[in-house]
Amino acid sequence: MNNYEEFTKYDLLAKICIVKTEFGGRQNAVFDGYRGQFFWHINNVDGSDWDASYIFEKGSVSPGDESQCKILLSENVKKYSKGIFPTENQFGIREGSRIIAVGIILENNVKNA
Repeated sequence: MNNYEEFTKYDLLAKICIVKTEFGGRQNAVFDGYRGQFFWHINNVDGSDWDASYIFEKGSVSPGDESQCKILLSENVKKYSKGIFPTENQFGIREGSRIIAVGIILENNVKNA
């Protein structure tokens, strides 16, 4: 049983889609607590990977599927972004150089730094 509804202290609410295996994505599902790199543009940098942890609406998401998720960001990304994560902006989730999911921000709970 997952704790998505009870998990109330999160930084971002997002909708994500896990890239299908045949398009270079993972072969297996990702589960609550997954720690893929949050790929986000900050301060005119083309792109940066930041530590994050994810809690999924149904506890897991398989390649090709979509889900809402709650994201806990590292203190570094919150500091350098100054809390600016506009809703409707897109981001990627990476494993090394491979993008395994894409998402869109639905809600920002990050306090301005």
